[in-house]
Amino acid sequence: MAVSQYIREANNAVFAPIATAIELNIGDFCALVTGEVLPGADFTWNTNIATTQTDFAAAFLGHSFQYKAANSATVYGNSTSNIAGVSTSGVYEADLDAATTLVVGDFVGMAKNPSTNELLSQTVSKVATVARAIGVVTTAGTSLERCQFRMLPTVVPFAR
Repeated sequence: MAVSQYIREANNAVFAPIATAIELNIGDFCALVTGEVLPGADFTWNTNIATTQTDFAAAFLGHSFQYKAANSATVYGNSTSNIAGVSTSGVYEADLDAATTLVVGDFVGMAKNPSTNELLSQTVSKVATVARAIGVVTTAGTSLERCQFRMLPTVVPFAR
């Protein structure tokens, strides 16, 4: 899998608290939970994928552009401990969980780890509703393994 990446448009960064125990990778899609950045893989599973996607979308903050090791307060590139940089807008490209045909305007949400009841932090899947979405597709194609989409953060909602 390739790292999800920024493609174009303003990224409108925010810097938010992150717990020392959490590992954050560049390219992780993140939620803001109890005031702290949480990558998708650490988000609490709730019953099934649709419910978990809806919960994540409701707390969706954006796309991490900094790395932080687990059990370390240091966020690389910051002079302040436990503060992580997250982009809250723009067009991004990420892996899809399966080859998919997409049209402009389709929604994508967080994908499920096929082996566990966890979300994948950098992989998306086509979803049916905006309530489950973290983005809207900006480039159409058939049998796509990666897609480009405009993020739809809810915590900083100017893009919605």
